[in-house]
Amino acid sequence: MPTEDSTRNRLIQAGIRLFGEHGYKVTTTRMLADEAQANIGSIAYYFDNKHGLYLAAARYIAGALRERLDIHEPITVPDDRETARATLEAIVRRMVRTFATDTECRHWLLMVMREQLHPSEAFDILQNQAFGVVQATLSHLIARLTGRAADDPVTALETHTLVGQIVFFLIAREPLLRRLSLETFDADTLATIEDLVVSHLSLYDARHDDRRC
Repeated sequence: MPTEDSTRNRLIQAGIRLFGEHGYKVTTTRMLADEAQANIGSIAYYFDNKHGLYLAAARYIAGALRERLDIHEPITVPDDRETARATLEAIVRRMVRTFATDTECRHWLLMVMREQLHPSEAFDILQNQAFGVVQATLSHLIARLTGRAADDPVTALETHTLVGQIVFFLIAREPLLRRLSLETFDADTLATIEDLVVSHLSLYDARHDDRRC
């Protein structure tokens, strides 16, 4: 007999898949229950209703993403630039590997993209519990390297640009694999992607030097 936790998790995974593929309005509780191989009443038992399951799916994605990237609050930033640079590089490498290779991340993509296009209460969860935490962590590290404040608009734009480079290996994964004649990213290609993205971090050193001149 399945445990309560396994039933709840199956419903969340079913929600991520179906909400992403069909959208919130089209996805029915019957579809969710069938996909999860669960009793339809279990949705009300665990989440009150479909909306509750939708929000639970968003919380799951947010928590799982923070866990994979090993980014948590409160934010701690090294005092010296060298350690900050090493910390930022380690996070960037984890992000590249997560977005380029993690199968579950690809399952999250459609639901997240729908929320990006039409933000709802679920987007607030994703932003407050994941995206915002990641952005703030990166911004504080970039600020330490450039000498700008973490809340400087330029720092925010630099952070967004860095994240965009990395996320593109998830969003545009298939076109790149086809161009490289690969079915999946092999170890050498993945290492090259990491090194290329990390090489861009040297720009922050240049920003710092420019501000000192």
